[in-house]
Amino acid sequence: MKRARLPGVVPRPRLLALGLGAAALLALGTLSPVFVGLAAVLFVAAVGLAIADYRLAPALANAEVARIAEPQLIIGAPNRIGLTLRNPTARPLRLRVRDEVPVSFAVAPRVSTAVLAPAGSETVEYVARPRYRGSFRFGALHTRQRGPLDLVERQSEIAADAPAHVYPDLREIRRYEVSLRRGLAYDAGQRRARLPGAGSVFERLREYGPDDDPRSISWSATARRGRPISVEYETERQQRMLLLLDAGRMMASTLGELTKLDHAVNTALMLSYVATAKGDEVGLLGFADDVRSYLLPRRGRRQFLRITEELRRLEVTTTEPDYRGAFEFLRSRTSRRALVVLFTDLVDVEASRSLVAAVNRLAGNNLVLCCLLADPQLAEIASRTPRSTTELYERVAAEEVRDARARAIALLRERGVHVVDVPAERLTVAAIQRYLELKKRWL
Repeated sequence: MKRARLPGVVPRPRLLALGLGAAALLALGTLSPVFVGLAAVLFVAAVGLAIADYRLAPALANAEVARIAEPQLIIGAPNRIGLTLRNPTARPLRLRVRDEVPVSFAVAPRVSTAVLAPAGSETVEYVARPRYRGSFRFGALHTRQRGPLDLVERQSEIAADAPAHVYPDLREIRRYEVSLRRGLAYDAGQRRARLPGAGSVFERLREYGPDDDPRSISWSATARRGRPISVEYETERQQRMLLLLDAGRMMASTLGELTKLDHAVNTALMLSYVATAKGDEVGLLGFADDVRSYLLPRRGRRQFLRITEELRRLEVTTTEPDYRGAFEFLRSRTSRRALVVLFTDLVDVEASRSLVAAVNRLAGNNLVLCCLLADPQLAEIASRTPRSTTELYERVAAEEVRDARARAIALLRERGVHVVDVPAERLTVAAIQRYLELKKRWL
């Protein structure tokens, strides 16, 4: 619980009206000195009443507050924050409360009202949507208590500094865990994907679903249970996956409320969770013009937690990505064959050339999956009929970017690179489906 600092005073509209009235009377003093006297009387009365109102307003010097928030706030998601205030006085309090949140948080409502009974407490809530990952700090809690004459508000600043750690979106992982417990197919809101995989090692029996292959039905189990039952097989364990995230300038543009890097981070986190749950080793490399983050491939939940922390701290930059340097760094650290999942984007010819020229350093000894974020707005501009000269130029530019991107993707595929190129909302499911497909033929 944090205690308040020294209070301040905020005038209310009623006090301002009295002040304007005194000013108007003073202006009329040019007509008669009587008005000057009346102005002085009104001014002194207003000041005296304001002081009395301030003193009658309950002081919050001993008020206490506790902030209630999840230790892991989620980027772009509605995070509920609670503020519990306790009234140590014997008088009821009606407060307006505003929390001092990091500037990158969108908050609603900005100001809450709390009614505290004598020696009582109450919790008010607001919703915060962080726009960036990383570590931030909550600041003070600001309260205003109106005086009984409604002339002033007594303002207090309650020290309530606390850390605020913003993580990638963990909600998909929680939904995945629920789907596993229920024996259901994972549904990311777009397409259904059987994440447990389809391999050659028996894993479990579960209820047959509409998206299951009819060949997976176990007729003996179906007869015993009286309803369709599927056999689920698990793919080979103890393989290796390396997650490479480009944090260069191309990943700084936004798709919806998040940057391209944020979308990539969310998908990479989900991929790492699925892979570690299957017993695979997972490593991480974040890079831009140099290596920003690196984790040796390991397996297990602890590795997933390490990856989560590294992804939380990975920030987008304004520099060009050095694919060659990143790939050479990776080759110098590991020689074992792996599935390399690269999250990047191709928005200009130079970047495309740089990636295509460097990718051979990875593709020779690894399976490479390149995950790109398709921009629906770019496709819409490139295909629409222009109605002005400006729109014509925009369409030509969009077509050039689209065509250069298509050529780069074709060159990557010619070099044996597997490519996922989908809008942001489909990236997670598409990447996991491709991971499971590639896992079956891993050597």
